[in-house]
Amino acid sequence: MSEDIELAFWEHFEDLSSRLRRIVVLILVVMMVIMSLPSDLTMIYKMEFTDYQPLISSLIEIVQENLLPEGVTLIAFNWLDGFYIYVVISVVISFVICLPYIAAQLYGFIAPAIYEEEKRTLFIFVFIFILLFVLGVAYAFYVIVPATFTILYKFVDQARVMPFYAVKDFFEVITFGLFGTGIFYTFPLFIYIFVRIDLIRVEDLRNIRRELFVGLTVLTALLTPDPTPVSMLLMTIPFFILYEISIIILTRIMRDKPSRVVVEGTERALELLARAQSSESDSLEEDLLE
Repeated sequence: MSEDIELAFWEHFEDLSSRLRRIVVLILVVMMVIMSLPSDLTMIYKMEFTDYQPLISSLIEIVQENLLPEGVTLIAFNWLDGFYIYVVISVVISFVICLPYIAAQLYGFIAPAIYEEEKRTLFIFVFIFILLFVLGVAYAFYVIVPATFTILYKFVDQARVMPFYAVKDFFEVITFGLFGTGIFYTFPLFIYIFVRIDLIRVEDLRNIRRELFVGLTVLTALLTPDPTPVSMLLMTIPFFILYEISIIILTRIMRDKPSRVVVEGTERALELLARAQSSESDSLEEDLLE
C-alpha cells in the first residue's frame, strides 16, 4: 500500500470516527432528556411535579396493552430489570428522534465519493432513510412482533405451563425486533448508493438473487425467536419486494446515466490528449526557433 493510499484511508477512518462520536453524543443527550420528561408535558411549563410520572412509563403501558398476549404475566427477576427497560426504550426513541441527523452524517461521509450534482439530493436521502426505517418499525410493531408472540404463546399454552415471562426478555424481543427491522429495511437505500458510486453493478444484483435469498433466509431463521417459518417469511418477503423494486428503479436510472468509470476514463483520456498536444506544440516552437 502506498503512502498516499494509506494516508487517505486514515483520513476517511478519522472522518467516520468523528461522525460516529457526534451521533453517539447526540443520542445520549436526547436519551437523558427523554428519560426525564413527564408523561403529562404540561407539568413542564406549570412547574408542578406533585404527581410526576415518567413519559417512559406511559409508553411501557401502551406497549403492553398492544403486544402482550391476554393471560400473560410479566415478572421482574432482577432489581435492575425496570431500569434496564427504561434505558432501552429511551435509546430507541432517541435514535428515532436523531434519525435526520444520523442520515445527514452518513450522507456527509459518502458525499465525497459521488458527483457534485448528486450532493443536492441530501434531503431526499434523509427523507427516504427515515421513511424506510419508520415503515420497517411500523410493519414489525403491527405484524411481525404480534405474530411472533402469538405463536410462542401457543407453545406455552399447549405445554400446559403458567405463562409467566421475564419483563426484560419481553421488551428485548420488542426493542430488537422493531429496531432491527427498521434498519433492515433501509438496506435498499445503501444498494442504491453502492450502484451509483460503481461499487456494484445492477447486473450483479440480479445474479446474486438466489444466494442472497438463501443467506437471508438462514439469517432471519437464526435471529427470530419464532421456531416456525412464519416470522422468517414475514420479514424476508417484504425485503425482497423492496429489493426487486430497487433493481427496477436502478435499471432505469443507470440506463440514462453513463458509468462513473467511463466518465472518469474519458476525462483522463482528454487530459492526456491535451497534454500531448501541448507537448507537440512546444516541440514545434523549439524547432522553429532553431
